[in-house]
Amino acid sequence: MLLLLPLGLVLWLAAVCVAIAHEPPEGSPSATALSTDVTRAVRNQDADRLQRLFAPDTVGDDYATTLLARLTGAGPTSPPATVRTADGGQFLHLGTTAADGRPTCLTWQITQTDDRWYADGIPPLAPPACP
Repeated sequence: MLLLLPLGLVLWLAAVCVAIAHEPPEGSPSATALSTDVTRAVRNQDADRLQRLFAPDTVGDDYATTLLARLTGAGPTSPPATVRTADGGQFLHLGTTAADGRPTCLTWQITQTDDRWYADGIPPLAPPACP
């Protein structure tokens, strides 16, 4: 019986280490991959993954959870995220259509840090117009 307790602890620690090792890295490998990752996270309602796609220190801890709740409340269908270039910068557009047919558009500037691409949670001063 005393032998099972340390063995259980070792197995639990190994499981935690494996889970941490298999967590996807923050950001995306390219701007195009970022748009795909944001689209997939929104469609799957994956707040954890969506949170890791925003540049560190640009959004609060519950930003993705709140964003997904508001998008769901608005009734969006098929949210495609697209990369657009305007005024010398790249922007990520998340365009959706609410259940009542009204278009909804969110825009974030795209930033790059150490070969990883992120959506900047600080709203751009002059975002490009929604399509």
